[in-house]
Amino acid sequence: MKRALLALATIAVLGGAATVADAQNLQVIQQRREAMRALGQNSGLVFRMMRNEAPFNLAAVQAQLNAVLEHAPRFRTLFPDDSRTGDTEANAKIWTARAEFNAVIDKWVADARAASTAIVDQATFAAEYPKVAPACGGCHSANDSFAPALSQSFRRAQTPLR
Repeated sequence: MKRALLALATIAVLGGAATVADAQNLQVIQQRREAMRALGQNSGLVFRMMRNEAPFNLAAVQAQLNAVLEHAPRFRTLFPDDSRTGDTEANAKIWTARAEFNAVIDKWVADARAASTAIVDQATFAAEYPKVAPACGGCHSANDSFAPALSQSFRRAQTPLR
């Protein structure tokens, strides 16, 4: 009888610990999604500008670069070890190649910072923004990446947590 009670108590404690961990996971995963949502607000327009499918809009470009400067550095801390599981599609490579992941983030921020001061018109946009854009593919490439395809990640960012 004592063993049964001890076993039930252990299960209850472990279940409670799992609930706390899940709550932490949900919070940080939600923060990641919010950051991706913010990054996605102007990204489609800016990528269409890069392909000459939309007219140049300096305000949209600067808004996108400001979003990168505000949210990208947060990705260094938005993947703690306790967020590997849960309602996330982040690839395990984020945790197994942390230095590489952080280097991609750091380069992205540095390139965005340089572009934000250099881009003043369509010509400088055409020259400078292509230095920023590859960071997206650095995390969201088709092979051996840190995250699913970019379109899938943006779509997932819009989905409420389960």
